[in-house]
Amino acid sequence: MKTEFNIQLRPLDMYRFNLYHTYTSVSGYLSFFIAIIAFAGAKRTWGEVSMSYSVMYVGLGILLLFYMPVTLYLRSKQQVLTSPVLNNVLHYLIDDTGVTTSQGEASTTLNWNQVYRVVTTRHNILICSSPRNAFIIPKEQVKQEYDLIRQIAQSHLETYRFKMKENI
Repeated sequence: MKTEFNIQLRPLDMYRFNLYHTYTSVSGYLSFFIAIIAFAGAKRTWGEVSMSYSVMYVGLGILLLFYMPVTLYLRSKQQVLTSPVLNNVLHYLIDDTGVTTSQGEASTTLNWNQVYRVVTTRHNILICSSPRNAFIIPKEQVKQEYDLIRQIAQSHLETYRFKMKENI
């Protein structure tokens, strides 16, 4: 079995990957939890302490909830627009050997035994080569190939490394 397709990565696709990566880690959960505690602290102490402390609690909550997504978006946009590799079309070949990406004369193959895991999010298929790096494949660009990609990955990966949903 094999499938081939081309992907044009957009800043939004990179942003969604960065959000997923950030907010599914311990630090992402922790920042969300601390933001909730800061808002609760502001509500509980409003009027009991100096106004500057209450404003500081609210400011901390806003900083934790909104600063990270905004900086991730700006970083993602810059990353895609300034990288010649990400800014151009990537050709993918997924077969029994692994995942091969090519662009022009350059080509690289990630064998199935080197794949850390394959995960689907709401908008992307992520073929992770490590906990921090992944091939990002936007689902909307591979609607026809999704089932075949899923079958190939499922046949080569252990269950704990395979987290793809059956339907798009």
